[in-house]
Amino acid sequence: MNTRPLLCAALLASLVSAAAAASTEDGQDAAPAKKPRPAKKAARSGPTLKLERAQLEAGGFLDAEAPAGQAYGHLTASLNWQPSRAWEWQASARLDGYLQSDPNADRLRADLGETFVRYRGDGLRVTLGAQNILWGRTDEIPPSDRLSRVDLNRFNLDPLTQRRRTVGALRVEKTLDDFKLDAVWVPVFQPAELPPWESIWHPVDRKRGRILGVDPSLLPPTVVQTATFGEDKHGAGGAGLRLTRTGGSFDWGISLQRARQSTPYYRFNNFAPGLPTFTAVHPMATVLGLEGEFQWGGATFRLEGARTLASPVTTTAFEYRLVPATDVVAGVEFFPGDRDTRITFQLASHRLSTSEALLERKTFNAATLDLEHPFAGDRWRFNLRGLIGLNHRDNYLSPRLTYRGFEPHEFYLAGHFYGGDDRGLGGFHRDHDLVVIGWQVRY
Repeated sequence: MNTRPLLCAALLASLVSAAAAASTEDGQDAAPAKKPRPAKKAARSGPTLKLERAQLEAGGFLDAEAPAGQAYGHLTASLNWQPSRAWEWQASARLDGYLQSDPNADRLRADLGETFVRYRGDGLRVTLGAQNILWGRTDEIPPSDRLSRVDLNRFNLDPLTQRRRTVGALRVEKTLDDFKLDAVWVPVFQPAELPPWESIWHPVDRKRGRILGVDPSLLPPTVVQTATFGEDKHGAGGAGLRLTRTGGSFDWGISLQRARQSTPYYRFNNFAPGLPTFTAVHPMATVLGLEGEFQWGGATFRLEGARTLASPVTTTAFEYRLVPATDVVAGVEFFPGDRDTRITFQLASHRLSTSEALLERKTFNAATLDLEHPFAGDRWRFNLRGLIGLNHRDNYLSPRLTYRGFEPHEFYLAGHFYGGDDRGLGGFHRDHDLVVIGWQVRY
């Protein structure tokens, strides 16, 4: 049994205890920190340049088969101009640097942040340009999130909002009393951001001969190791409509999307002449989504489900199919004890509707946890993210200790520990346990 992840988790827990004990002993940290007075909002007579987020992180892997280490740097800045109450212009850019040693997988990439022109009218907002679109009410795995562009460069190391990139779209939002209609059109498809092939976070591990989600006993590693790869990423991204109602005892929403998934599915071409061994495809699919939210007993309950009419799969005879799929997530968010601690617990289910034997899991049920506990006058925070497979062994655990005493600067120590069988994300990354230290600032 590999005891290093447990030892690192215990080390983080002991650091939390030590920091909490120190704050109690000096008798000063128990008092809540004084909140700074909010600064008066300056009149925007001209364009405003803003540094939105910066981050530096370095880490080491705990397993002998993993690379020696990795590092990450990020910078996002924007220029915003609101010449009137009706119009807004913004240009934003981000710069990401990735380092991975032995094997090397270094990359420096620039990309658009939210860059758009926006019009605001009476209950109306129209946005044209690169923008963040993240539909859904549940955390980590919202089933209705089909129009966003996924960022897989760091797999699941960051929170959900940081694992999404902007997408070029026309978006019209109309609000009438408690109702809101959200219409989105993505004229050009943009696939997910993928890391270099040599990165351990790529969904295809050509060194080990594995594809994320596929059991290596069903797809021989030698096929993947010697394969050629192509991609079909042409065409439109799709469109969607979402109607929501908020402000009542039960908030709800319904959405209909015709969209292409940004994450690639690797279709096996069965060594057909003139084709690569695998083609990364992004099939267009119709998705019907339902969502609801209500409060009871001081807790917030959320429910979200989606029915996808064409989800890609591969049979054990290596035939490519598009089959219906159902995803359901039910969760609760509550604040136990002194109500400073926040816990979000969710149950999720994914089911593929087919009688054929598949390379993928037909059903997968899981529980997710997101815990946040501030202490010492909110100068310290302990976070814990986790996923546990219920019908298949699949585990992910990420404790994080953050010091916030120099706001807006944050210094953190975090771990990412994986485990499980070969078809799950935990099994795919079981040799990639990682401990990192980092700094970030957000404005």
